[in-house]
Amino acid sequence: MINYYVVLEIPNFSNEKVIKKAYRTLSKKYHPDVNNDPFASSYFQKINEAYNFLMNENKRMLLHQYLTFKQDTQHRSSIYQEESNEKPKANTENVQPIIHFFSTDKKHFLINDYILLQWNVSQCQAVYINVLGKVDFSGTHYLKIDHFTDEIIVLMTVVDINGKEYKYQIKLFYDNSNPTKKAFHKIRSQFPDADEIHFKKESFFGMHTRINKNEFKNRLILLGTLLFVFVVLMFKTSAGALFFLTVLILLWVIFSQCYKRLHDTERFKNKAGLLFVPFYNIFLVKELLVLESEPTGNEFGMIPKKSSFTFKNWVLNKFIQLHKQLTVLQKISFASFLILVLLIFFKSTYSYNETLVNLTSYYINSSRPDANGYIERDFIIVFNDKIPVSITEYDFNEIVYRKKFDVFKIAQSRNNHIEYVRLIDSKTNSTERINFGVFASNNPLLLIAFLLFLSQLYVWKNLTAPKEQSFVKGYMIFVMLVYIYAILLAL
Repeated sequence: MINYYVVLEIPNFSNEKVIKKAYRTLSKKYHPDVNNDPFASSYFQKINEAYNFLMNENKRMLLHQYLTFKQDTQHRSSIYQEESNEKPKANTENVQPIIHFFSTDKKHFLINDYILLQWNVSQCQAVYINVLGKVDFSGTHYLKIDHFTDEIIVLMTVVDINGKEYKYQIKLFYDNSNPTKKAFHKIRSQFPDADEIHFKKESFFGMHTRINKNEFKNRLILLGTLLFVFVVLMFKTSAGALFFLTVLILLWVIFSQCYKRLHDTERFKNKAGLLFVPFYNIFLVKELLVLESEPTGNEFGMIPKKSSFTFKNWVLNKFIQLHKQLTVLQKISFASFLILVLLIFFKSTYSYNETLVNLTSYYINSSRPDANGYIERDFIIVFNDKIPVSITEYDFNEIVYRKKFDVFKIAQSRNNHIEYVRLIDSKTNSTERINFGVFASNNPLLLIAFLLFLSQLYVWKNLTAPKEQSFVKGYMIFVMLVYIYAILLAL
């Protein structure tokens, strides 16, 4: 006979008040609509069965008789054993343990999870659980997962009244819904100092995770080509400051690719400092182009996916991926910046006809002092008595007071807009240029547009949550308007 008091987790011979209270508590806890555990439904039925049985006075009386008889038998058996030191010869050959329930509240776990283990067994003489040792016939226990393992086996051994063992087990598996987190916890069990950021998705501009040698080669070809182009433009065009900033950023991105590639190799993964050693770093880059990836995950990330793209196919594949990822608004916004860059390149490399002119006069326009006593001044030089040009105070002092230059040439566009003034010292043949419009040294518009583009990349790559999309759209529109304004000024 089943001891239904054990099912309801209450003492034997409890009254109806205790039975009802236990039933309400357990039925709420294990109702299938509330508890998702696969064992909850069957245990809920067992709870109802126990309640219906115990609320029937006749059935409860029979159970009381059985429990009383069992207690008397156990008592007499113990007395007999003490007197004769022999085991009782009761007919227990076919009596097997009854497993009312043996379950956990979840089947998959993560590091630092708590798993609720529950069991209830009757008609036995001992119960053992491998993770707890010897336990009572019924109970609950929370298991804390404090280290990585692919699976946990909870083994319950029940010894029946004849000494025969029955084994029951529950298998718990590590949660595979996030392979990155699983890989991180697995690696961290070997390398306690491993950082989780290395196991997130690799980004082109990031410093974390690993890249394979083919990806590294293709990226290096692209970045090396861009670096060569911008170094030439830095020395050959009037937008040298902007191109110098671009060169610095490209050097940083190249360094980040080498840094990630080092972490992918078994030989150099802990020797990132070698990238700062002059000349040796050139040899190091050469080695990174041929070394294979470390064949297992390490503290810097999972094994990167292998790729065999040629540079042409790699670029084409990146464009296809970019086309799928970008919205129409983002495409228009990024295209506006690309048009601005091409326009800057064109205007900075375009050869204008230069006209020789004479410096005929100069003057300074001063405003009235403001409330703080500040006076705004405009410095003007005039060529051929009819071409006034506003310049900075520094250039004004160099030309007028120090007389550093004695030959002047003006480059004008088709609509007679002054693009720049070339200053020449005939004695030393040294030359300088005073640029106007978006290329003027005191005009920060191009620098602002360039910094906005970097921030635009960050917004696009990192703000991906649905609630952030309204801000992303607004920011794309804002930077696009700045690009268009810069394009109009350049034109």
